[in-house]
Amino acid sequence: MRSKVLRYKLGYALAATLCAIGLVALLFVIWKTLPEVSDNTDPVSAFWEYLWEEQLDFIPGVKFKPVYLVILATIMLTAAVGVFAFSRQRLFIPDKTIKLQCPFCKKYWRASYDRGQVLCPHCSHLVHPRMVVE
Repeated sequence: MRSKVLRYKLGYALAATLCAIGLVALLFVIWKTLPEVSDNTDPVSAFWEYLWEEQLDFIPGVKFKPVYLVILATIMLTAAVGVFAFSRQRLFIPDKTIKLQCPFCKKYWRASYDRGQVLCPHCSHLVHPRMVVE
C-alpha cells in the first residue's frame, strides 16, 4: 500500500499563530522578570516569587499577575502542537488494480481506485466509476 500525506494550510497557519502568541507572552514575562531576577543570589526562588506576587498593569485599572501569562503561553504552545499534529492526514492507497464500470456507457476497464472522479477511457466523461466484483 502506498501512503499519501494531506497537509492542511489553514491548520499550519493556525498553529503558527498560536505558537507566536505563546512565544510573545513567554518572552514578555522573561523580559519583565529578567531585571528583577538577575540581581538576586537565588534566581529560581526570586523568579517564582516575582511570578506570583508582582502585579502587571497593561490597561489602567486592569492588573494581573505574570503567572497568568505563563499559563496562557503554555496553553497556546500546547494547542499549537495539537493543531499542527492534527492538520496532517495520512491516506493509504491500495496498489492493486480493480475493475471499474462507467455509469454512462456501461463499459469496463481496469485501474487503481485512488481517486474519486476519473475520466472514462471509452466515453471521456468525468465520472464516479462503480467498482465491479469479479
